[in-house]
Amino acid sequence: MTGAGCPPDGTVHVWRIPLSAPPHVVSELTAVLDPGERERGERALPEDRARSRIAHGAARLILGAYLAEPPEHLRYTYGRWGKPALHGHPELRFNLSHSGGLALLAVASQRALGIDVERLPHPADRAVRKAERWFPAEEAAYVRAGRDSDDAAARFTALWTRKEAWVKAAGGRMVQGLRLPVGPGMRDGDVVRDPEGRVPGRWSLTGVPVGDGYVAALAVAAEPGERPVRLEVRRWRRSGT
Repeated sequence: MTGAGCPPDGTVHVWRIPLSAPPHVVSELTAVLDPGERERGERALPEDRARSRIAHGAARLILGAYLAEPPEHLRYTYGRWGKPALHGHPELRFNLSHSGGLALLAVASQRALGIDVERLPHPADRAVRKAERWFPAEEAAYVRAGRDSDDAAARFTALWTRKEAWVKAAGGRMVQGLRLPVGPGMRDGDVVRDPEGRVPGRWSLTGVPVGDGYVAALAVAAEPGERPVRLEVRRWRRSGT
């Protein structure tokens, strides 16, 4: 890579991007997007359009800084189910997620990865119903047991983010991941495989500390014998915000 400060092997940078900015900053970030990104942003709900532009524009600025390239010159390619990659720079891997007023961009050298962030709270009864419908029995019972302590939504969201990060890392669809085993006994850094073979690969899962009101998880490719990745959470802020 040509840029300075790229993540060293074994390290993942997670950029915390606040999705609130004055109009002139939103306009500057929109200007670096490609036509496809702008079109997808326009399809978002009205209250989410500016947030989408900020998230994707900031991602381009961050990735461009790693590569020492103008952000508007970056080109993406997309996998079968829409996972983006940098054209001409297969060594720099990234993944973006946003929810509510927060986006997270995960960046690593060489290793495939996926990230998911979700805003709390979900209504407890709704969280229990979803878990009972979609999750394995052990996980559904874990979410249901949290209803008495008002912890059901947080339990559901922690499981959901692990599943979605795992599926995104593998380039799949969330429908493949609903029954992936990420049960309550899982610890940060545990390596998982899909016992039914729907989602290929070995993946290390870990929670990402992002502050009150949000839950996030990261999945990183884990080959046998590799050390667990080191996580660095960084804050992005555009000058003028």
